[in-house]
Amino acid sequence: MERPADLAQMDAQKLRDLAATLISQLAERDTQISHQDAHIGELDAAISARDAQLAKRDEELKHKQLKIDQLTHEMATLKRWQYGRRSEQLDAVQRSLLDDSIDADIEAISLEIDALQQKPPAAPKSKPRRGPLPASFPRRDVPHEPEHTRCSCGCSLERIGEDISEKLDYTPGVFTVERHIRGKWVCRSCETLIQAPVAPHIIDKGIPTTGLLAQVLIAKYIDHLPLYRQEAIFGRAGLALPRSTLAQWVGACGVALQPLIDAMKALLLTRAVLHADETPVPMLRPGLGHTHKAYLWSYSSSEYDEVLAVIYDFAEGRSGHYAREFLTGWGGKLVCDDFSGYKALFKAGRGVTEVGCLAHARRKFDELHRNKRSDVAAEALRRFAALYNIEREARERKLDADGRRVLRQQRSKPLAEDLRQWLVRQRREVEHGTATAKAIDYSIGRWAALTRYLDDGDLPIDNNHLENRIRPVALGRSNWMFAGSLRAGQRAANVMTLVQSAKLNGHDPYRYLKDVLERLPTQSASRLHELLPHQWRLPAAA
Repeated sequence: MERPADLAQMDAQKLRDLAATLISQLAERDTQISHQDAHIGELDAAISARDAQLAKRDEELKHKQLKIDQLTHEMATLKRWQYGRRSEQLDAVQRSLLDDSIDADIEAISLEIDALQQKPPAAPKSKPRRGPLPASFPRRDVPHEPEHTRCSCGCSLERIGEDISEKLDYTPGVFTVERHIRGKWVCRSCETLIQAPVAPHIIDKGIPTTGLLAQVLIAKYIDHLPLYRQEAIFGRAGLALPRSTLAQWVGACGVALQPLIDAMKALLLTRAVLHADETPVPMLRPGLGHTHKAYLWSYSSSEYDEVLAVIYDFAEGRSGHYAREFLTGWGGKLVCDDFSGYKALFKAGRGVTEVGCLAHARRKFDELHRNKRSDVAAEALRRFAALYNIEREARERKLDADGRRVLRQQRSKPLAEDLRQWLVRQRREVEHGTATAKAIDYSIGRWAALTRYLDDGDLPIDNNHLENRIRPVALGRSNWMFAGSLRAGQRAANVMTLVQSAKLNGHDPYRYLKDVLERLPTQSASRLHELLPHQWRLPAAA
């Protein structure tokens, strides 16, 4: 080989030079390899990140598709029930109420599917032609003109016409029409056409104003007027609005208001003290032809809390898992009755402390006294009244939490201990299984929970604060007859959550709901809290 011969003929200096050259070339090659390895590492990291992103996107798409499939199936079931054969077990009024729920559900599901697919709501294939609003209705012009009438090229704009759209408004007994007039301004020089935009609406391209929508919701969920009755009322005012149209409006509003409900729930679960209660509501299942007992679960902050809020949660049953699901992640003190469904919340490690309702204990003796004129019950009621008189005094003196705690320690605690000892003595003298024994056993068995308020000024004496929020539901039951579906019950719960919380904070429910529906389409997510009932303020111009 030539190479060894050449090396043999080289002197020491040439060998050193050759070695230096080879070392330099090897170092350069190592540097290139290092750069290539780093570049490959970056590519691998980018590929991994892209794979993770694609996997996440695939998971999101899979979740959305599952939800779309679920909603599509639900809509198909509702449409089949709407247009298919009806059960003769329902009378005409019941079928009418069910139709309202189905129409509202279909509209809500359609909007939810469009939102999941991230596309604007599809226009119906055969959109009915909307007739003009009656000319006899009073008109109120709402002009929309550009802020500036000078073109960007420097020339003055010239008004060449206008577009007019009409929306139907309603005050009790009177329809009016808002004429939204959008003037057309053109620059003759550069032929630029300008029109002021109309603010987004809860129902874009629909005829109802937010005032009319608020009226329909308030009438249905506060005044307990089913849509078929509202249809008749509107007919007497001069325009018969089909109940199917009213139902679609209700469904669309239910979807639009959901972010507020979610924000209210998140806020409520930050409170240290909560009330909980539940009440039955009949619910109809399409296809069965009869109702079964569903439940409206209610949760609220304490009357002593700076945040006054109540949330209704509609569920198909009374199982305790509904309460556990709603209160997932929450820890604090829960004011409730002795219903077994709450018991799992109080197990060790869950961070939830049971607070009893003294009104429930008192109610046992009140029923006993009404039914049997019992002397024991009369004495128990007198002793309960003494405890409530101290609470009334604290309320009249407007004491803070520390003041209430001191007052209770000094005056209520001795009375409560006397009551307990008296109950124990009376229990020894009555037979097992009697109404008197059951009333006494209820109080003694829950004594720790019933008297927990004595050591904490932030706790109320009973659950009446929330029970007063449930009374409107009991009134509505006789008018609703039943909830037409689970979705309809949830929608009713959402609207009642907002209007009852508005009433708690001293707001007029109609004015609150009208303003919220008007501002919600343009309200940013970061400012959504401004529309919550405890923070809402009517704009000065309103």
